[in-house]
Amino acid sequence: MQNQVPNDDGKCTHFQPADFTALVEKHLHESGVPESDWEGRRFHWGGAVDSPPFKGLVMQCKCKDGNWSLTKLDRRKDGITTEEEGFRELPRL
Repeated sequence: MQNQVPNDDGKCTHFQPADFTALVEKHLHESGVPESDWEGRRFHWGGAVDSPPFKGLVMQCKCKDGNWSLTKLDRRKDGITTEEEGFRELPRL
């Protein structure tokens, strides 16, 4: 049996965790934050998505041991609140 490549038809087209961490790293680089100061930093992103039945998505991540870990992935059928919308850094714990 040969290895088969998965079909891309089911691939999501909305903002993904990898897009989120790329946005975080771009923000940190553009802000002049050295990678040595990324540990413990936390970020939030929330926005509308067109991925039925979901209308909203909220993600949060944290740099831990040099890796970005998703700490929240919340898909919402009813969308998100105004307070959850957008990209921002969260306070360190």
